[in-house]
Amino acid sequence: MPTISLADGIGIGGRPDCHAPIGVMGDHSHKKGEIMFSYRYMRMEMSGLRDAKHDISRSDAVSSTGSYKFMNAPIKMHANMHMFGSMYGISDQLTAMIMVPFLNNKMQIRQRANDMKRFTVSSRGIGDIKLSGIYSLKKNTNSKWLLNVGLSIPTGETNVKDDMVMMNGSHSHSTLGYNMQLGSGTYDPTLKMGYYKKYDKFSIGWQASGTWRFYQNKNDYHLGDDYLGTIYSSFVINDWISISTRFDGKWKRKISGAHAKHSNMLMSPAFSKDKGYRKINFYGGINLIIPKGELKGQRFAIEYSNPIYQYYDGLQMKSDRMITLGWQYAFKFNDLF
Repeated sequence: MPTISLADGIGIGGRPDCHAPIGVMGDHSHKKGEIMFSYRYMRMEMSGLRDAKHDISRSDAVSSTGSYKFMNAPIKMHANMHMFGSMYGISDQLTAMIMVPFLNNKMQIRQRANDMKRFTVSSRGIGDIKLSGIYSLKKNTNSKWLLNVGLSIPTGETNVKDDMVMMNGSHSHSTLGYNMQLGSGTYDPTLKMGYYKKYDKFSIGWQASGTWRFYQNKNDYHLGDDYLGTIYSSFVINDWISISTRFDGKWKRKISGAHAKHSNMLMSPAFSKDKGYRKINFYGGINLIIPKGELKGQRFAIEYSNPIYQYYDGLQMKSDRMITLGWQYAFKFNDLF
């Protein structure tokens, strides 16, 4: 098995907290010739409806005499992502990164016409692949500044269909709502700036990022721009385990245009282009690194989050919780030969 020097290897030193919590990506760089493989499993659960800061009942959402008048309303949704990643140190200052997601989403829906009638739609497949370069603006023994410039490639499908139950009980193989689609359908530039500093028994860091969508995809819409800021801290328990806490704030703009295959916007809130929101989440995590033996240098981590603030621009499903599990392993490319 390839060997890795924990003193000289990935990130800054070999402590369990020299990487950010597993839910933060593009947080570190590599030295020339280093390669890292990673895998993350992320599961997000959503249930209930909210408009602005107000909870909305499903019966109000589908009432023919109410404010919304949707024919169907979602009950709950599970969004599962398998993220496969690789990083390579082109030089001591520049690291290349690729992230390939595989998505598996399920949504349970209740009809207006029959409150007891429920059906489930699903979508699965590859999402948008992300390519980026991470440049070390400044790095020393205890801290680092990183700039991450990237591009999201539209490899995810934007016209996923599934069987939906109509008001009269018939079935229709129809295009699903925006949240059930697998990609944006556009080439989207991304930009991140991050900072990390370690102390004797703990470390702190932050990251700010943005994703911009400038034009409509082949289905006559484009997703809203995304902005994200996160701040985190980790406490070192011993040479192989640390615990972390993190806050993040997310701001997403509304969709521009409308999906060409959504012929009836009142079918469901999932068809509404009012997908903007502001959210604040709290996270807790555990980070492990194997310091010796056959698994030396391999990292395992878990992070769990709950929302503490949610504001939605239009009727949408509320976030409940999210869990992220991850594995990372880095080594010198020359050690393979």
